[in-house]
Formats: sequence, C-alpha cells, structure tokens
Amino acid sequence: MIDISVLPPFVLATVLICIAPGTDLAYMIGVGIAGGRGAALRASAGVAVGVLVYSFVVAAGAGQLVARVPWALTVLQAVGAAYLVWLGIDSLRSARKGVSLNDADTGDHRWFLRGVIVNLTNPKMVLFFLSFLPQFAGDAGSTTAQFITLGLIFMVIGLTVDSLVGVFAGTLQQRLSDSPRAATTLHSVAAAVFFGLAAFVVYEIVAGALAGH
Repeated sequence: MIDISVLPPFVLATVLICIAPGTDLAYMIGVGIAGGRGAALRASAGVAVGVLVYSFVVAAGAGQLVARVPWALTVLQAVGAAYLVWLGIDSLRSARKGVSLNDADTGDHRWFLRGVIVNLTNPKMVLFFLSFLPQFAGDAGSTTAQFITLGLIFMVIGLTVDSLVGVFAGTLQQRLSDSPRAATTLHSVAAAVFFGLAAFVVYEIVAGALAGH
C-alpha cells in the first residue's frame, strides 16, 4: 500500500515535470496544429498508454534489464527519430498540396497509434521512471503495486496536461481552418515541430555515443 503522505509531493513534482517545456508538449502542439482538437485528444491518449506501458515495465523489474542494454535504447531512439521525420514529411506534403485544415486526417485510430509509437520509442521514459518512482515508494507493502499506482497517477496528470495543450493548439488550428494561407502555414509549423523533435533525438543519440567513448 502506498504511503498517503508521499502523494502531495509526488503530485506536485509530476505536475511540474509535465508542464515543463519538453518533447511531449512540443509533440502535442504539433499534433494540435496538424490535426485539430480531436487528433490532439487521441494522440494524448496514445502518449498516456505509452506512459502506462513503461510504468508496468519498471514495476515488473524489467526496467533494470532494459537500462543495461544501451544499444537497445539507442535503436529505440533512432526509430523514434525516424518516425518523427516521417510525421514532419507528412505535414510538409500537406502544406505543399494546400490541404485544408478541415480535411486534415483526424482518423479515430491513426493519431492514437502515433501517440503510442512516439512515446514507446522514447526509452528515456524507462530511465526516468527508474530514477523518479523509487523516491516515492516506501519499504512497507509491495513495491510493484506502489510503482503501478504512482505510474497511473503520473499517466493521469500527463494525460490532462497534454490534452489541454493539444486542445489549445487544435483550437487555434480550427479557428484558422477557412484560410488556405493559414492552412499552409500551420502545416509548415507542424512539420518544423516534428523535424525539430527528430533533430533533438538525434542530438541525444550522438551526444550519448560520444560520452560513451
């Protein structure tokens, strides 16, 4: 059973982490601009599923194993970077074709799956949970149950923040949906966000490789 006294500081720390500018928020802004509010909500749900998966991985003790295989983490990061590049290219094509924001792809499943993929190809989540969750887990009771509980709380807070940010960006997108010029600009901005995130991931891979030598 989790110690209730750790919940206030854990919730506060989680909120501060979730609202801090980073890859998740940048991704949600890109999704909101590219696909609107519906896409943002689906993508944020996908990201939340990724968080839940990684919290279970850490709770099951597999996180330590994953952390000991650096090449696997690098491969996951590379896949994530490639996927972000693909999202950027997709948005850039929409910009060049002058695709109306009203016609943007907001399918029920595609943006959700994209959110899952983007988060699961971010192995830093495992390393983060390995260092973050144990600080709030007590000695009494099952550590696994405590990690899962904390992971669920983290997921709910992250889902809330991501949804709000994505909906805000999506609202801006929909208000400008009748302007062809605005559509082209916003698709280009979304592409720039995805390309920027991919570049950041590549930078982290290179920096990690150089540090290893």
